[in-house]
Amino acid sequence: MNTLDTQSVKIWDIAIRIWHWSLVLLLVFLWYSAEIADDLMEWHMRAGRLLLGLIVFRIVWGFIGSDTAKFTQFIRSPGEVMVYIKSMKSKQSTESGSAPNKEWGHNPAGGLMVLLLIAGLLIQTVSGLFTSDGYFYEGPFARSLTNGQLAEMIIDIHHTGFNIILGLVILHILAIALYLLKGENLVRPMITGRKTLENNSIQAQPLETPAIKSPILAVIAAAIVIVATWFLTA
Repeated sequence: MNTLDTQSVKIWDIAIRIWHWSLVLLLVFLWYSAEIADDLMEWHMRAGRLLLGLIVFRIVWGFIGSDTAKFTQFIRSPGEVMVYIKSMKSKQSTESGSAPNKEWGHNPAGGLMVLLLIAGLLIQTVSGLFTSDGYFYEGPFARSLTNGQLAEMIIDIHHTGFNIILGLVILHILAIALYLLKGENLVRPMITGRKTLENNSIQAQPLETPAIKSPILAVIAAAIVIVATWFLTA
């Protein structure tokens, strides 16, 4: 395709990119500290509280952030998600490499994955605040549970929840690989913030390009939310 027919557009703000890769690092550490290095359990709990702060920030940013970060941009009905998935099965990439396309932000399937991950991680981190191994380590709110059966149920939710999250992550990675085979690199925009789009697709959007909010607003929102979450869960 002629370069005159395409345009490099900034679609991901710095807040979303830092949030995304921070999430990756925290999930790896949380898995390692829980499954491999038992002596890091105190750091596991600290990392879990930090992760909760990041999740709450992402929810807030989903309302006040850049266009592509807002829930209104990517939440779709189940029917729309199914139509999109079916269309992907029949769609064939016509160009190799970073092929231009007509979407900025999350597509319907990607938006669903974001919602599932946020919901799963929120349940996981909150349940972790109430868990205890019965010997050495316990969450900050573990002693508030006087009902033994409820405490056991929350522990089961926390242990099972990570396996579900791991399954979602694997599905997410497989989807990225599938898009790469079809000629679309989803990782590069999450690093650079920019994506190549067809000019006619940009003109079809309500805005010429997605509105990107100031990094200063992101820093203020993240600082307030993460610090507040940290102290409220101490």
